[in-house]
Amino acid sequence: MQDSHLSLETIAQWLTGDLLFEDLTGVVIPHFLACCPVCDARYQEVQRLKKMVDHWDERIAVFEGPRAPELLQGLMQKPFDEQIALVEDDPEYQSWGFCQILLKTSRETAFEDPTTAVNLAELAVTVAQSLGTAYDPCWVADLQARSYAYLGNARRILGELRSAETAFREAESRLRDSTGNPIVQAELLGMKGSLRCDQRRFAEALKLITEAFALYREHGDVRGVALSYLKQAKVLEESGELPAALSLLREAVADIDSAVEPQLSLYARFNLTVCLVLAGRFEDAAELLPELRRACEQLAKPLDLVRLRWLSAKIAFGLGRTAEVETVFREVQKEFLSKEMGYETALVSLDLAILYIQEQRTAELKRLAVEIMPIFEARNVHREALATLVVFQRACEQERLTIQLATQLAAALRRDQPSLA
Repeated sequence: MQDSHLSLETIAQWLTGDLLFEDLTGVVIPHFLACCPVCDARYQEVQRLKKMVDHWDERIAVFEGPRAPELLQGLMQKPFDEQIALVEDDPEYQSWGFCQILLKTSRETAFEDPTTAVNLAELAVTVAQSLGTAYDPCWVADLQARSYAYLGNARRILGELRSAETAFREAESRLRDSTGNPIVQAELLGMKGSLRCDQRRFAEALKLITEAFALYREHGDVRGVALSYLKQAKVLEESGELPAALSLLREAVADIDSAVEPQLSLYARFNLTVCLVLAGRFEDAAELLPELRRACEQLAKPLDLVRLRWLSAKIAFGLGRTAEVETVFREVQKEFLSKEMGYETALVSLDLAILYIQEQRTAELKRLAVEIMPIFEARNVHREALATLVVFQRACEQERLTIQLATQLAAALRRDQPSLA
């Protein structure tokens, strides 16, 4: 074109149906949209829905995307057996857009409510398996692979490592018939890497997550790169390589753009502070707290704020400022216990125990041993962790608990705790 308007040749090709699709979307449509702000806004909304639904077809994005949240809201009011029956029998739920919102919500709730995350992923698996010929079979295979991977990841967080392994095998089997989408492959590699970390297979975990990192970086997936940083650091921390974990987390804090990925940037800063505490570098951790608090005030979820209070109290305790530490530990313990978060409740109880030992408060130690009994009923504490808690209880009751033993028990619990990355 020699001016701001369409050429005669372009108009002729467009009217006769001979215009290339790239020219239609890249030249003709933008030209006409520029003449009408309302239509341009609606076009941008279509693009947003395509990204949300993660499908190239505008019809799927427009007809399924906006309806999905409403369907999910209604479904979540029903018992899980009714939810399963509905998605199996009612075609309204058997859509690409609805499966995508199930996966998105499962991911978002996994660390706040892993049981619900498992249920949502199971629903997504059911929906993905029900999709018919209206969708490309290779794209459906991608969606089925992701659904099984999300199910495996949610089960991992719940502590059900064996069933998580089964779900990942199913995910990998679906990849054989998929599009070969590298981002789908990277997502599965990263999630499987987290499973290997929880299985204490650290070398394999690091290899899988590094492969995912390379795919994300090669294809410009900023969120995937940021998440891979956190996963790699978690593996290093869990395997006892704290200096390497700290180095990687500092790199992550520098590289993750808080304007693009604010939540992951926050988690990188939070994890760096936690890692400094684990390394006993309380003064360095305290220097990061003011900025971390400011970021949490803007972005953190309710449980993140509870974890921040806990972390702040641990730093104060490490620096010898114990005046208000007990109150905070007690409040945090109560929050975790009310949400049946067994590992977190046990770990903050051990912080309390160390405080009582340090202050020679034997009576409080014995009461603490009785108070943590409800932890044994928490679903996400498995056998190895329960054995650790039994040792803790008996040591409290028999007045044999030392700071060294409590610290060792806390380290054992952290090893058994499903990673949040």
